[in-house]
Amino acid sequence: MLIDTKAYILRSLLDDLLFYVLFFSINRQGTVRKRVIFILFFLPITFLVELYSDISDVIPILSGYYILKVKKEKDYLLLNDLLFCTFIIFCVTTLSSTIMVQILPHNRIVGLTGIFIQLFVEIIVISVIIFFYKKNKFHTVAEKYGSATIACLLIYLLLVISLISYAAHYYNAYDHFVFGIMIFLIIQTVFVVFLFLKILTRQKAKYKAQIEKQELENLKKYTESLEKQQQQLSKFRHDYKNLLLSFKEIAKSDYSVVLTEQIEMLESYSDKYLDKGEFDYKALYNIHNDFIKSLLIAKLHQAKKLDVICHFECQKPLYDVMIPIFDCVRILGILLDNAIEAASECDNRSLNLMVYQDDSQIEFIIKNTYKKLNISIERLQKRGISTKKNHSGLGLDTIQEFNQKYPNIFIQYQQEDGFFSAQLILLK
Repeated sequence: MLIDTKAYILRSLLDDLLFYVLFFSINRQGTVRKRVIFILFFLPITFLVELYSDISDVIPILSGYYILKVKKEKDYLLLNDLLFCTFIIFCVTTLSSTIMVQILPHNRIVGLTGIFIQLFVEIIVISVIIFFYKKNKFHTVAEKYGSATIACLLIYLLLVISLISYAAHYYNAYDHFVFGIMIFLIIQTVFVVFLFLKILTRQKAKYKAQIEKQELENLKKYTESLEKQQQQLSKFRHDYKNLLLSFKEIAKSDYSVVLTEQIEMLESYSDKYLDKGEFDYKALYNIHNDFIKSLLIAKLHQAKKLDVICHFECQKPLYDVMIPIFDCVRILGILLDNAIEAASECDNRSLNLMVYQDDSQIEFIIKNTYKKLNISIERLQKRGISTKKNHSGLGLDTIQEFNQKYPNIFIQYQQEDGFFSAQLILLK
C-alpha cells in the first residue's frame, strides 16, 4: 500500500502527538515548565527524526526521563511510564494498520480520508485505555511496584517488536507482515505479562517481609525503651525511701533552710531519672495492631531525634482498620513524615497525634507546627507540587488517590493558629 506524502507526514506528526497526550494523561511528574519544554522542544525533533530514521521512539523516552525526573535520583516509575506509552502507541498503530489493510483497496494510494479514519480508530482505542487506566487506579500499582526489572521487560518487548517492524519495512512487505506482527505482539505481550505477574508476586512478598522486618526492629526499640524506663524507675524507687527518711529527720529538727536545699536536690534527682524529654512509649498501649504500632514507634522515634516534642493520645483499644493494612500504613506514614519534617523546621517543634473511635468510625488527627508558606492546601495536593527542595511532591497526591479508591475514607486538612492539621477518618 502506498500512502500520499502529505497524509503520511500528517499521520506521523499526529501519532507523535498522541504519545504525549497518552503520557501526560497517566503521568503528571515534573513542573509545568519542564512539561512544556518536553513537548515544544522534543516533539518537533522526534517528528523530524522519524521522517528519516526508525530510532525516533528513543528520543521521547530518553529526553522525557532526564527532563522530568528529580536530579541525581533514579525514577523507575517515570521510565516505566515512558516505555509503557511507547509500547501502547506501537500497539495502537499496528492495530489500526491491520484494520486499514483489511478495509482499504490495494490498488490505490491512501490519502487524507484513509489517514483520518486510521487516526480516529487510534484516538478511540487510546481514550479507552486512558479511561480504564484511571478507573482501575493502575498508576498506584505502577508507583508501588515499579522497578528496574519491569523496565527491562518493557525494553525487551519494544526491541523485539521494533526489530520485526524494521524487517517488514526493509523488505517492503508491511501489509503482509502486519497481521503476523499483531499475532506475535499478542504472544509476546502475554509472555511479558506472565513474567510481570510473577515478579509482582515476588515483590509483594519482599515488600511484606521488609515491613515485617521493620516492625520487629521498631518493636525491639519499643521494648528497649520500656526496659530502660523500668530500670530508671526501679533505681529511683530504691533510693526514694532513703531520701524521705532524711526529710523526716530534717523536718523534726525544723531546719527549714536545709529542708529547702534537700527538696531542691530531690527535684534535681527526679529530673535526672524521669526525663521529661523522653517520649513515653507506654502511651501506645491501646494500639493493638502490630503494623500501626510499629509505624508509630518508628515515626515518634524519628521525631525525637529531630527534637520534636510529641504528644500521643488513644483512649480506646485499636485493633483493626477498615482498609487494607498496608494502604493504611502508607497513608499514615506520608502524613506523619510531612508533619515531622514541617515541625522540625520551626522554633516551636510540636507534634500531636490523637486517635479517636466509636461504633461508626476511626479518626486519626495529626497536628503540627509549621512555617507559613504562600502555597494553598489545594495546590499541595497536586502531583509535582511540594514545599521540599528537590522533591517530587507525590505524597498528598498519593493520599488523594487512596481517598478516591476507598469510599469509606475521608481526609481533610486545615491551617489554624500556627498549626497544620490532617484529619483521616475511616468509616466502619
